[in-house]
Amino acid sequence: MVTTLVVIVVVLLVAAGVVGYLVERARQQEFAPRPIRVIDLRPLPSERVRDYRGDWVAAQARFVDDPDGAVRAADTLVERLMAERGYPAADSETNLADLTRDQAEVMQHYLAAHEIAATDDGSTDTDALRRAMVHYRMVFNALLESAVRQHAE
Repeated sequence: MVTTLVVIVVVLLVAAGVVGYLVERARQQEFAPRPIRVIDLRPLPSERVRDYRGDWVAAQARFVDDPDGAVRAADTLVERLMAERGYPAADSETNLADLTRDQAEVMQHYLAAHEIAATDDGSTDTDALRRAMVHYRMVFNALLESAVRQHAE
């Protein structure tokens, strides 16, 4: 019994030493920093911002009577806005880790909403459609706020 415990302790000490060695070796390796891909966002003229806001209000109002149609309208509107601002298309090979934190957050919300909107068989429940609209609203607001700030500069 004592011999078994001694063997277990020795094995654990050896394992801890190996793990410590591997961690230290990995820490000493130099990893090249991954370049951050900054999307060069284009500003929007104030009349375009006003047009987009009007279209967004119409899409939201449509949700009460036609949730599916409202989500499709929001998807189309946000895709147009993203393209006009300079974001990559949803089907591109954009890696979120290559974007700035704010840009990656916008893309994550867009992809989450777009995934719900892509379910085009009419079986999506109203709560899922509501979640899609919330994601689209976050994307829409982020894109327009940055466009207004950029235009003001």
